[in-house]
Amino acid sequence: MTRERFNWILMGLIVGIALAMLGVTASQSADLPTGQALVDARIAQLKKAGGAMQFFGQYDGSDQTAAAAAAKILDDVAADLVSWFPEGSGPGGPGIEKTRALPAIWANFADFEAKAKAMDDAVGLMTVAAASNDVAAIKTAMGEVGKACKACHEAYRGPEEE
Repeated sequence: MTRERFNWILMGLIVGIALAMLGVTASQSADLPTGQALVDARIAQLKKAGGAMQFFGQYDGSDQTAAAAAAKILDDVAADLVSWFPEGSGPGGPGIEKTRALPAIWANFADFEAKAKAMDDAVGLMTVAAASNDVAAIKTAMGEVGKACKACHEAYRGPEEE
């Protein structure tokens, strides 16, 4: 990874942390927006998690502080994931114009919750690995987080619209 790319990734993490500190996180589920704003907000949260995964995909052990920050982003997203999918926030919900979330989420909510728990468990492994700056453990945890993400996406995320 080039130094410039690493700096851009680090800057993204810092901005994400700053936003989290300002209270623009999923942890404030009581204050969740509604309609398309909710969908857009959950997409933003999931993209933050995707950015953290990209960081770990290129991580070489050189910055434990950045690794811990990326793990914190994953942890926050995983902990609040289910709250970002309240009843009525899928296709055809009030004010929902566009979402890739499939109705199967709400038809099989217990399975969705189980998949979210699997992600949260995998992220727990990532948090421990990042705290110890163990690159091999980070890569292993990344594989587990990736499997958890994939399981949910395959079951509950529709194709990207063009």
